[in-house]
Amino acid sequence: MKSRTSILGYASLACSLAFWVLLALHHVPGFPKRIDLTFNYWVSIWIAALILALVAAARSSRRWALAALLPIANFVMIFVLIGLSEPRGH
Repeated sequence: MKSRTSILGYASLACSLAFWVLLALHHVPGFPKRIDLTFNYWVSIWIAALILALVAAARSSRRWALAALLPIANFVMIFVLIGLSEPRGH
């Protein structure tokens, strides 16, 4: 039972970190550019990561609740990066 819960937690971490790994690989020359990095796609992956982390926290250890912060932090970080890259008009 506990190992299944750990699998859910680690799947949550993998979903959350996949964005940054694929973003880094997207800038490597020769890496296939067909990978979909649209915002709606990643929001759905982050929601799945959040649900997986919360289920893992509810079923076993409360430490998986900390894993739920990672997809939320990803979402906020993207908005910060988008806001910084937008030109400022006066």
